[in-house]
Amino acid sequence: MLAKRLNCADVVITAGVPKSRQFDDIYFSPVDGAAESVYNFIDGNALATRFQQSSLNRFTIAETGFGTGLNFFLTLACWHKYAPDKACLHFISVEKYPLTTEQLRKIYADNPCYSEFFDAINQLLGQYPRLEAGCYHLDFGSVRLTLLFGDASEQFKRYDFTADAWFLDGFAPSKNPDMWSPDVFDIIAKRSRLGTTFATFTAASAIRKGLQATGFTVRKAKGFGSKRERLLGHIA
Repeated sequence: MLAKRLNCADVVITAGVPKSRQFDDIYFSPVDGAAESVYNFIDGNALATRFQQSSLNRFTIAETGFGTGLNFFLTLACWHKYAPDKACLHFISVEKYPLTTEQLRKIYADNPCYSEFFDAINQLLGQYPRLEAGCYHLDFGSVRLTLLFGDASEQFKRYDFTADAWFLDGFAPSKNPDMWSPDVFDIIAKRSRLGTTFATFTAASAIRKGLQATGFTVRKAKGFGSKRERLLGHIA
């Protein structure tokens, strides 16, 4: 059976910041995009502290929306700084409309926030999969990146894992409601355990209620910069 060929992301790239024509939304803020990602996802899931736990052998993070890989690169840097030597990180990310290697190269070259990730970028580009639906494992030493290309709900159902933390990213719920559907929330809960955390940039009431309906305890927290609120939570 032939693999399903995916449509690549339709973007316009300005100063290294891609904007989706399909969803009319940017991938990250052109001002302090990396700092916002750290604040929302790495700090939101208390990863520096959790990575330092001496009993840690393996940690799994799952993400909705790989995009340019910015969250992955930032997490990789945090992992190498704080994790025990023998620990392993598994980072799983789904992407329905992946960027091409040509698009990624342009973004990485034009945006200075990627300059500190030179080695990781080369590793990613050297292993970047074909744009076909499926599961792809990429090796970064003590870190394994699994890219799930295709619909979020379908791919998370097919790939068996249990996440310790979730990055609920992607385009805004108003722009891409399919990524924030009850079906997606349900499989996110099923791929979690007691104590699994999540962090997201949005504070939309529909998202809060959807996560609560699947068993997450949800709270509002201060948003990044001028943004008023975001959501954090865990499986109780």
